[in-house]
Amino acid sequence: MHLLLGAALLAAPFVQDDPICADLQRLSAATADAQAYASLYRSDFAPRLLRGCFRSEGYFCSQTMLPSEITHETMAGRIAACLPGATVAPGKPWPGLGHTVVTGGGLVVDLEESGSERAHVGRILRIQIKPAAKPQP
Repeated sequence: MHLLLGAALLAAPFVQDDPICADLQRLSAATADAQAYASLYRSDFAPRLLRGCFRSEGYFCSQTMLPSEITHETMAGRIAACLPGATVAPGKPWPGLGHTVVTGGGLVVDLEESGSERAHVGRILRIQIKPAAKPQP
């Protein structure tokens, strides 16, 4: 038990230092107000999660030739650590596709990984980020 607590305390500063957190937290904060989100979306802002991110029904990021340490699971963990109250769940199963969904901080982040080290473009990770649906009154 003490070992787990110690590991969590040691890891905590690294979460704050993770360069993806600032962009995710900025996007998360904007989802609380429709005008703030629309303004951010119309700006040149794009989260820096992978090599390329752009606006597309929310934000879409992708990268080919992934290094071995970047997988849909590791990115889901990093993203969840940045968002308040985030949960990580497996996505819909599909043959040859790794799928994880992170929900938290007013966002839904859908991660899909395909390909392999033997493919000419290696493994491919695609991340779709959208505001979570607002509950109906």
